[in-house]
Amino acid sequence: MKNLHDFVDSIIENGGATFNLSNGTSPTTGYAVSLKGGSKTPIDETRESIEQTIKEFISIHGLELSMPENNIGGWVDDGWLYLDVSIVLPNLVDAILMGRINNQKAIFNIDNGHTIDL
Repeated sequence: MKNLHDFVDSIIENGGATFNLSNGTSPTTGYAVSLKGGSKTPIDETRESIEQTIKEFISIHGLELSMPENNIGGWVDDGWLYLDVSIVLPNLVDAILMGRINNQKAIFNIDNGHTIDL
């Protein structure tokens, strides 16, 4: 992934994605853990709707997303677009602990594409 358009494409084509705005990369390994906060927005799943919602999220969370360790995560589920600020940790135990500290319901294993319920 090289830019925000690729991020949107990945959400549409794959159902979700993680993207680092500060360095223009997408993690390929590790465990994505949402930090506190996030958004859940009903959408019609059109590209325009998803792009607009992401731009609004970035405008609100721009400072957090400018930090090199933070990513924007997004996924579509049952007509809703979920967005969050996340970090990616290499160790499962650390990711589970961070997820629990941040009151998350799950973390995401980037290596195999599976959600891990907490």
